[in-house]
Amino acid sequence: MTIAAMMTTMSVSAQRIQVVDSNGEGIPLVSVLTEDGIYIGKTDLDGVLSDVKGATKVGLTHVAYKPKLVTVASLPNGRVEMEDLNFSIAEVVIKPKPYIYVEAYYRVYVYRNDSLGYYHCGIMPNAYNQQKKKFEHGSYNNCYVEYYPSFGVAVTWGARADQNRAGQIRMSNAPSKEKLKTKYFVTTDDRNPNHWVFSIPEGIVGQLVRNGNQVRTTLNAGKIQMYANKVKGEKKVLAKREEIELDYQFTLIGNNKQDGEEADITDFIMETNHWEYTDKKGHAKFIIECYATIHDYLDQNDLNTKKKELKNRYKRATLEDMEAYERQHGIPNLPATVRQSLRKLKHDN
Repeated sequence: MTIAAMMTTMSVSAQRIQVVDSNGEGIPLVSVLTEDGIYIGKTDLDGVLSDVKGATKVGLTHVAYKPKLVTVASLPNGRVEMEDLNFSIAEVVIKPKPYIYVEAYYRVYVYRNDSLGYYHCGIMPNAYNQQKKKFEHGSYNNCYVEYYPSFGVAVTWGARADQNRAGQIRMSNAPSKEKLKTKYFVTTDDRNPNHWVFSIPEGIVGQLVRNGNQVRTTLNAGKIQMYANKVKGEKKVLAKREEIELDYQFTLIGNNKQDGEEADITDFIMETNHWEYTDKKGHAKFIIECYATIHDYLDQNDLNTKKKELKNRYKRATLEDMEAYERQHGIPNLPATVRQSLRKLKHDN
């Protein structure tokens, strides 16, 4: 009986994994999939996924790290290290031109009840007009490839996913502790002063990690939003979000500027967004990955030429065209676990 109990305990504990970086810090929002592409879950702020649901091998993906396939039973104490992608953008010399240009490569994954039901990747020409102080985004549907099981599904899920595509690029310099303290309680890890933890009365909601020349901020935006609903007495909105099991979290990665320095969109490097909810058809999960590939300063003619060139080259793109773009800009190819799922979907471009 003792031996049986020990074996049961080992079996249960083996289902828990912790994903860490080279410094031993947990990596939040790592997508964990089975070998054949079924979505299992995502890691929390400590890099932990409590249960891999019996999978013997799992694929790990995150926008800032190289994809990895591991055998669960071989992991020492369920701990696995991911290798940093070391993705960065060269410094841009400021030119006397009105537009700040950020060309972004994005991927959209939509899982319905843990199976991939929609995939979309493409190139987005983002521009910020410094004179008018406004964004002028290009059209995401001029340079893309997508996979889906039916047209109706593509329209429904694609429209929902479009709300958080590359056009949502944000300023991304590290906020000062003084500014953060107006919203959160901020603590610093004694072992690592470059690791900040953000909390609200409802508990921990995020972290900031300085990694070389990058600052990586992860926030549980859904938890923050629902706490705000509670404080403001917005009972109907809160009840609805609780009913659909809203979960919205993101990691924003930008250049590591010193506190107080003003940021612009050339500070944006990459981002991943995870959000999910439950409706009549089951549970839906949306994952967005976005990489800045080019930073530049353009005038109106430059911008029009850039958009036209992208449209001409990628309007009828294939996945192979996009993979060539990925290689050119140092973006990892799709993990094998995702490719396995794509084989089940219809391709349209």
